[in-house]
Amino acid sequence: MMNKILHLILSVILSVPLFAQEVKKERADKNYDKFAYIRATEIYEKLLKNGYESKDLYGKLGDAYYFNARYEQALPYYEKMFALEGEIAPEYYYRYAQCLRVGGQQQQADKAMETFYTRVGYPEERLKTVHKSLETLRDGTPRYVLNDAGINTDYADFGTGFYGSDNVLFASARDTGIFIKRTHKWNEMPFLKLYVATIDSTGRLTNPEKLKGEVNSRYHQTTAVVTKDGKTMYFTRNNYRNGKRRRSDDGTNYLKIYRATYSDGEWKNIENLSINSDDYSTAHPALSPDDKHLYFVSDRPGTIGNSDIFVTEILDDGNLGPVRNLGSNINTPGRETFPFVDENGILYFSSNGYDGLGGLDVYAVVKDPFGSEHIVNMGEPINSSGDDFSYVMRNDGKGFLSSNRGEKSGFDNIYSISQKEVIALHAKLCGTVVDSLTQEPLNGALVTLLDSDNKELSKVRTDDLGNFCVKVWPFSTYNLRAGKDEYQSSEKWISELKNEEERNVVIELVKDGIRVTTGDDLTEKMGLKPIYFDFDGSGIRKVSEIELGKVIEVMKAYPNVVIEVRSHTDSRGSNAYNMALSERRAKATVKYIIEKGGISPDRITGKGYGETRLVNSCADGVSCSEKEHQQNRRSEFILMKM
Repeated sequence: MMNKILHLILSVILSVPLFAQEVKKERADKNYDKFAYIRATEIYEKLLKNGYESKDLYGKLGDAYYFNARYEQALPYYEKMFALEGEIAPEYYYRYAQCLRVGGQQQQADKAMETFYTRVGYPEERLKTVHKSLETLRDGTPRYVLNDAGINTDYADFGTGFYGSDNVLFASARDTGIFIKRTHKWNEMPFLKLYVATIDSTGRLTNPEKLKGEVNSRYHQTTAVVTKDGKTMYFTRNNYRNGKRRRSDDGTNYLKIYRATYSDGEWKNIENLSINSDDYSTAHPALSPDDKHLYFVSDRPGTIGNSDIFVTEILDDGNLGPVRNLGSNINTPGRETFPFVDENGILYFSSNGYDGLGGLDVYAVVKDPFGSEHIVNMGEPINSSGDDFSYVMRNDGKGFLSSNRGEKSGFDNIYSISQKEVIALHAKLCGTVVDSLTQEPLNGALVTLLDSDNKELSKVRTDDLGNFCVKVWPFSTYNLRAGKDEYQSSEKWISELKNEEERNVVIELVKDGIRVTTGDDLTEKMGLKPIYFDFDGSGIRKVSEIELGKVIEVMKAYPNVVIEVRSHTDSRGSNAYNMALSERRAKATVKYIIEKGGISPDRITGKGYGETRLVNSCADGVSCSEKEHQQNRRSEFILMKM
């Protein structure tokens, strides 16, 4: 009895620490689910110190750092998670790859991304992008120059948007109150507010001031865009309006895009938009150059990845049209965010779903000469091993970028950009089409450009000098096909072109029919089978009639052609006899062509050469097989005149 009681007491004592750890993990999971990552991290780390270990714990601890862009701190926890046995969700391969990439372990990152795309069934080749061409100009100098924008603090500063010609709107977590300092559970930082700053003559920012009016609330505000007339603003905010903070059914407070109007020097009349929902986030607005389309980011149902870019039309009455996902040509299973459309209509965005340089990279959507869109990585120094986002640029080459690169890694800062040259992705394929025999240029030849899958891209005709030029997309291979009436078509494979390359090629076209000149043997040129004769015979064999028919057709097609039939014998028999035999064979061949083909007698003659022109060594006194002797019993068709 005493042993049973002692065993029960020991069981209770041993189970208390384990139960306490389970309670702590449950409390940490609740904080995690509320996105309060800093507090969850503290609890998870204490559990590890107490020897509590699991794939779920390592994964969530890694996520707590990952979602705060602290990739280097997340990496070791993901590594430990992968070291334990058991199934791992596909998204962890993705997050692991991002952390490896930021840590400079590119090969391991590529392998993790390969696994991720395999697991989610996504075509890896779709993720290849171009960035080397954008890093430098042709003379090797940097295309972009980055500098600190001049208004950064020890808190988050990011999300610039042009506000008229001289000002910029941005979001900042700098102290938002003198007596009351509110912070967000996510990262223990002050809530983000919208500020306005002035662009000075050097392109840097000065005089930051909190935006006046009703835009800034008690909670987060960020990423604002203003219409060209300066009267309407679209901005991102927590789901908070009229003094109430709204949540989804599961208790999450999502982001929404609101609209405000400018009146009496302040932004007022905050309006909720129809594209919003309490059940998912809608954020980071951007406007088309004509202010008629609103681009934004969302994780709504139907999203391809963590977040996608969408667009909607702004109708004349201010209402919004149907929402359209930009599709898999742009959006990936990763995260697409912070869209911006420049004055020329080029869409820029940030993504970590492509094979980039770091976490979030900035990309441009560039159309090739054939109307297809290409995703182009902006390269260094725009992109780094950290997160790079909120890229905005004007036609004067001045712009801004947000990034957590450098010594303050983990803190978002604003950088001013000076662009020396606009994005220029182009190449040109030129050439000349000529006659292969005369090398004379052929005008009016049709040149068709095809891609590597043989899809037709464009057509152009050569000018009076036989020249042509077509604009092409660099970094691709092509097939050029040229053709012209009375000529055989010809194709030329074009290897990959470099950016800004202009390549010249020559395409030779052969006239339809046979390429011959005076003295040529049509038997050889046309690939005719030899016109053989029986031993001591001059009659046309049945098998030779087909070949003679080909000669007849050539003479009909080219009325000016004059031919001499040359007949030969083998070496057996006397020279005189063989000469006479060959004459009979020549006459028999000429007669056949005249009678069967209706060819004028003045266009064809015949001559016998006996055994004087043997094609092998079977001369008098040499032992040869019947097959070898037969090679000498032949007729030739020599072109005498065109």
